[in-house]
Amino acid sequence: MPLAERAVCADSGRMGVSVPSNALTVRVLPSVEAATEVALDELHAATRGPGRPLISFATGSTFTALLQWLHGEVVAGRLHLDRLVATHLDEYVGCAPDQRGGMVHELCTTCPSLATLLRRGLFVPVPADGDPARLRQHEQRLAHLGGVQLQFLGIGRNGHIAFNEPGTDFDVGFHVAELATTTRDDARARFLPGEAPPCAVTAGIASILASRRIVVCAFGRRKAPAVRAMLEGEVDSSCPATALRTHGNVLVLLDRDAAAGLRRGREFAV
Repeated sequence: MPLAERAVCADSGRMGVSVPSNALTVRVLPSVEAATEVALDELHAATRGPGRPLISFATGSTFTALLQWLHGEVVAGRLHLDRLVATHLDEYVGCAPDQRGGMVHELCTTCPSLATLLRRGLFVPVPADGDPARLRQHEQRLAHLGGVQLQFLGIGRNGHIAFNEPGTDFDVGFHVAELATTTRDDARARFLPGEAPPCAVTAGIASILASRRIVVCAFGRRKAPAVRAMLEGEVDSSCPATALRTHGNVLVLLDRDAAAGLRRGREFAV
């Protein structure tokens, strides 16, 4: 369905523009709050099934509202911690779980319910030392838990997903990545007065694509060029996010600013 047709849908009573394609579905919502509510619905849906699904969270300002709302759902009794196991995408090399600036610290500070899971052994942190043997053990543990059922994912200004920078092969698993200058610039405020680490441990593109369901969120004009490259550019490593178009079960949630660069009248398909 071409975006120019602006087909209006009303999932759960919210209005938005829905653009299905052969490989993914794109929804342009009227606000960050509306998009975050859809993402939260995805989390609720994942926890209603049998067993205890493994949910992988992303960090950064894109997901602040989702994490805060998640904690509110737990406090209100609408979501129970015993319904899921948590993990996350990546961690700066050398960052302990309680270290300011680190990913686990951010997740647990923004959503204290995840800190509870961590204390109970139901939050699987990414090994921050980057040791290859430990990374393989981490991958094996995730597989033993049934694999990631729902992966939340952002996109960087240069098209990176997790810390898979442009040029990363699509077939790599968890590994240590050298961070691009733009990525470190975006992270600088996390580590002031120090510098952002030059490297991070990250789920590789193959690890991300192994997830059963992927929900990508991108908000704001700064993300518009990367969103356009992800959805309309060639599928190759110059924009790692284009790999998502090979998955088959991806939902992309955008606000209007992030969608501003998309061409009208074009279907999203590989």
